[in-house]
Amino acid sequence: MFRCFVVFSFSESKRLEFRAEAFNLTNTPVFAIPDNNITDPNFGQVSATANTERQLQLALKFYF
Repeated sequence: MFRCFVVFSFSESKRLEFRAEAFNLTNTPVFAIPDNNITDPNFGQVSATANTERQLQLALKFYF
C-alpha cells in the first residue's frame, strides 16, 4: 500500500488536507494455485489471480 498526505495551510484556522492511497500500485499479479484435479482437462493450468486489481483512492478535507 502506498500513501501520500499533504496539508495546505491558508490561515491559522483554515487548512486543506489532500490524501492519496494506492493498493497494488504496480498492478503486479499474484497467481492462484494451478488446477489440481487430474481428470479435469485444465489440469496444471493457472486460470485466476489471487489478488485484486490496482485501486486508487483520493480524498480532500477542508478544516475551518
